[in-house]
Amino acid sequence: MNGDGDAGGTRIIDGRFELIERLGSGGMGTVWRARDTVLHREVALKEVRSPDPAASPDADRVLRERVLREARALARLSHPHVVTIYHIVDAAADGHPWLVMELLPGHTLQDRLAQGPLDPREAARLGRQVLSALRAAHAAGIQHRDVKPANVMLRDDGSAVLTDFGIAALQGTTSLTATGDLIGSPEYIAPERIRGADDNPSSDLWSLGLVLYVAVEGVSPLRRATTLATLAAVLDEPVPPPVRSGPLAPVLSALLVRDPAARPSAGQLDAMLTRAESGEPPQWANEQPTPGPYAPAPAPAPTAVQASAPDPDSA
Repeated sequence: MNGDGDAGGTRIIDGRFELIERLGSGGMGTVWRARDTVLHREVALKEVRSPDPAASPDADRVLRERVLREARALARLSHPHVVTIYHIVDAAADGHPWLVMELLPGHTLQDRLAQGPLDPREAARLGRQVLSALRAAHAAGIQHRDVKPANVMLRDDGSAVLTDFGIAALQGTTSLTATGDLIGSPEYIAPERIRGADDNPSSDLWSLGLVLYVAVEGVSPLRRATTLATLAAVLDEPVPPPVRSGPLAPVLSALLVRDPAARPSAGQLDAMLTRAESGEPPQWANEQPTPGPYAPAPAPAPTAVQASAPDPDSA
């Protein structure tokens, strides 16, 4: 059975998953805490909807097919740093799928950063774990497209889990919806994605670089007062030189360049993060003496990281 059921006022999905409480709603749908009545465990149930309210039925159908295809690919990963997908409900009657995922304990990296920045070596350790998740996804043909602190869960043992691959299903589409809404988080989007180039896994590495910058510096260097100003900063403004990053500084410098071809590969980045985790500044062969995005220049003050409400797409 697909779709919804109702048992005494309790909403049941696929005849099996009893919705307990809504954890949040966002552009990609709604996340629920649910009970699997067959296996008697709690899970996270994500109702995936198009972020574009003006999307045509054909566009919704394409999105549904992409969500199902990439959710199946993710379900096969079985990676310690990727959120586990247990089951997919293809509720054709509803016109959208549901993803049944592990309900992660702990808190997000964004919650942790609200308490203060990380030590560079700790940030390098977490960066390697997120990178390993991205490498596994990229090998499966999936780009994340929304790597940010709110989408990195920290388990009770301190390990990182990358969540919210929801907008990965929009790979190959524009970064804007038909209503002009942005897909993804403006301050973490790679500049080439804003310009419409969305076929390079290196774009996820730019986003990881911004996450690491925020983690050690305690500020978001490209966030501005408005979305438009933030996008302009991502495209053209220099990133303020890091002052607290220590051995992580060469990693940030290597990642936060606007030419995707000039960034390190995932393998090179892993080697650099390994050295940074040990406290040794890594070397980057592509370092250029000419001014780049780290060249000091007057720019609006970066915005301090603040805690926010739970991200509905990070379950």
